[in-house]
Amino acid sequence: MALQKCSHDFVIEFIAFFPVAFNYHISFAGRSDTKSARLKHKFTSMDSMTVCTRLRFDPNCFGISTVYSYSIPSCINEFQLRANLIKAKPVQLALMVHGIHGPYHEAFEHDSSWHSVCVSWSQNGGHWAIFANGTSVSKGDGLHSSNRTGPDGLFVIGQEQDTFGGSFKKHESFSGSITELHVWDRELTRDEILNMENQCSPLLSGLVFKWSEEALEIESTVTKLKDRICQGTIASMHHV
Repeated sequence: MALQKCSHDFVIEFIAFFPVAFNYHISFAGRSDTKSARLKHKFTSMDSMTVCTRLRFDPNCFGISTVYSYSIPSCINEFQLRANLIKAKPVQLALMVHGIHGPYHEAFEHDSSWHSVCVSWSQNGGHWAIFANGTSVSKGDGLHSSNRTGPDGLFVIGQEQDTFGGSFKKHESFSGSITELHVWDRELTRDEILNMENQCSPLLSGLVFKWSEEALEIESTVTKLKDRICQGTIASMHHV
């Protein structure tokens, strides 16, 4: 059985996509049923989307971890990125769309280093893909091809929503840090994602949510930090 515990004294941070500038990031120290951040954005219905962020996981935390979840009143699990953290194993990532759970795939080492993660989905054939550090690690079809994502939902960082906007569970929460979470209303291509990784800058075409302190509603125990770093291209473990 995978362990579902983590330390509470290991504080880690997300890094930014922009070079030679102080950038805003938030840190979740240890699992919690309260720590979260919400995007202050009203999403429309979308027939395709891409979400990119940069993060690192608490290396002493294991079990299922919800990086972020998007919920609408008619479907709690509308769009979600989940991680499976197993001791001495690489981080496994999976995408959930409209309650349909995609497969877990190994993405990068569970080593407390910074990693960029992009996920994309399209209603056309239910095509989906997960990218880590600018490189594709998994992809497939048939992940909810019957409808668009629902509008007017709540996008929460760090927690799975078991009810609309709430009912968080400690054992499914995120422990680590995050920055530069951006959302596009289209599928970004493999080359576009790689270029963003190399240039340390988000693509503007189709960008509907851009990371900033003002764009977030942050629970009081989440640590807010600024740093000056951009890692650029990082070697990936897998190619698809």
